[in-house]
Amino acid sequence: MTGADRGVAGVARGMLTLKRSAFYAARGSVLTAIGAILVACAPIQLREPLTPASALPPTQSGELAERVASLNLREGQSSYRLLQSNSASLLLLIRTAEAAVSSLDLMYYAWHDDISGRLLASELLRAADRGVRVRLIVDDVSVRHLDADLALLDTHPNMEIRHFNPLRSRDSLIGNVFEMVFSGGRPNYRMHQKAWIVDGHVALVGGRNIGDAYFDLGEEFNFRDLGVLVTGTAVEQSSAAFDQYWNSNLVIPISVIHDEPLTVTLLQAQAALERERKETLSQPPVRELLESSRTGEKRNIGVEDTIGDGAVMITDPPDKGARARYPLLGVAAEIRTMGERARRELIIVSPYFVPGKEGARWLEALEARGVQVSVLTNSLNATDVAAVHGGYTRYRKRLLKAGVEIHELKPSALGPGPRHTLGGSSRSSLHTKAVIADARYSMVGSFNYDPRSTWLNTEMGVVIDDPFFAERVRTDYRQALDPRRSYRLALEGTRLVWIDNSEGKERRQYREPSSSWKRRGIAILARLLPVENQL
Repeated sequence: MTGADRGVAGVARGMLTLKRSAFYAARGSVLTAIGAILVACAPIQLREPLTPASALPPTQSGELAERVASLNLREGQSSYRLLQSNSASLLLLIRTAEAAVSSLDLMYYAWHDDISGRLLASELLRAADRGVRVRLIVDDVSVRHLDADLALLDTHPNMEIRHFNPLRSRDSLIGNVFEMVFSGGRPNYRMHQKAWIVDGHVALVGGRNIGDAYFDLGEEFNFRDLGVLVTGTAVEQSSAAFDQYWNSNLVIPISVIHDEPLTVTLLQAQAALERERKETLSQPPVRELLESSRTGEKRNIGVEDTIGDGAVMITDPPDKGARARYPLLGVAAEIRTMGERARRELIIVSPYFVPGKEGARWLEALEARGVQVSVLTNSLNATDVAAVHGGYTRYRKRLLKAGVEIHELKPSALGPGPRHTLGGSSRSSLHTKAVIADARYSMVGSFNYDPRSTWLNTEMGVVIDDPFFAERVRTDYRQALDPRRSYRLALEGTRLVWIDNSEGKERRQYREPSSSWKRRGIAILARLLPVENQL
C-alpha cells in the first residue's frame, strides 16, 4: 500500500470513527429523550407510603345522629330516599355540611369552579373551622387547572384533598398525548363515583357531580338526574369504599402534585369565598331554588324515607382499569345479575348508551327469553357528548329489530315541575343512570351503559330490593316517556323513525330531529372511527 493509499485509508478510518461517534451520540440522545419521556409519563408516586387512614366512627351526638337514631334501624337495615329534584339535592348537601360535627368524606368525578362549586367549597371550610375532618377525593381530569386553589384549601389543618390517578402533564395537551401513548393508556383510568358521606350517618350518592348544571343553576345547560340519600348499613359500605380509595396508591395528595409557592393565604381565600357565598345566597334565582326545595321536599333525614334490609352499595375497585376485562366485576357485574334475574322487564336509563357487540347480544338474549328491555337515553341534540351518540347509533336498528324499546330525551325536557335557572330557560340533558328489574330491584348510581363505564372508569351504585322504591324510580322514567318530552324510536321497514307529539298531534320524523350538521358530523365520525372502546 502506498503512502497515499495509507493516507486515504487513515482519512476513511477517521471519517468512519466520526460517523460511529455521531451515531452513538445521536442514539444516546434519542435514548435519553425516550427515557425522559417515559419518566415524565410514569405515574406520580409518593416518596414514602402514607399512613393508612379510616373513616371516623358514626357520631353519638349531633343533629344527624339524633335523626338517624329516631329511625330505630335494626342491624343490617338502611333507609333510603330517591332524590329527583336537583335543587333539593343542593340544599341537602348544604344542610348536611352545616349539620356535620365529626367528618365529611367526599369523592367526586368532577368539582367545577362555578357558583355551586364555590358555595360548597365554602361549606367545607366552614365545617373544617368547626373541627370537622374533611377528606375529598376528586378525579384529576376535571380539576388539573385548579391545582393552586385546591392546594390552598388543603393547607387548612382539618382538610385534606387527594386526586385520583393524577397526570404528570398538568397544562400541556401535547404532554397529555405523550403520557397516554407512553404509559399504556393509564390516564384513561378515571374515578367516576359521586358520594357525600357525613358523620358516618348519611350518604348522598348517584349521578350528580358538583357543578351548576347538576343543580338547575346552569345558564345554558342543565342535567336531569337522580340521587339517593341513605342511612344505616349502606353508609357503612360507602365509608368502607371511600377508605379503600383514600388508601389506594392511585390516590395522591394535592400537596405532592402541587408544591409551588402559594400567592395568597387561606384566610384571604376564605374571606373571598364568604363574600361570594353571601352574594350568591341573596340572588333571586338561587334563593328561589333553595326556598322551593325547602317547601317541595321535607329536609329532615328520615322523613318520607323507606326502611329495609335490601340496600347494598356496590363500588368498583380503584385499580379496575388495569385489570383483565373478564369476568365483569363491580357495578357492571351487578347489572348483569339484575338482568339475569329479571323475568318480565328490564329498564335501562343511561345518558350515554353504547352497548357494544357483547352488550347488544345480551339484550337480544333477554328479549328472546321474554324479558321486555326498555332503554331511555339522550337524543343527539340533548346529549353533551355527540361522539358517544355516534357509537350508540350503530346499535339502534339491531336492538329495535330484537324488540327492545328505545326512547330518546328531547333537549327541552327538564321533567315535571317548575325549574329555575340563572339564565331563565336552558337546554337539558339526561344524566340519570338507573336500572330497574321486574319493578322490584333498582340501581341508581354513576354507571353509564357504555364501554368506558364497563372497563375503564370506576363506578358506584346503590342496589335496592324494594318494590316501592323501584316504583319511584320507574315513575321518574315513565314521566320522561311523555311524547312531549321524548321521542319513541321505531322501524318502518329498514327506516328509522322518531315519533313524538307536536301541538297535540303525533309527529313522525325520518332523520335525527332538531340536530345541527356539526353535531351530526361528530356523531358520524365517531361511528366510523375505531374508538368505541373509549366511549
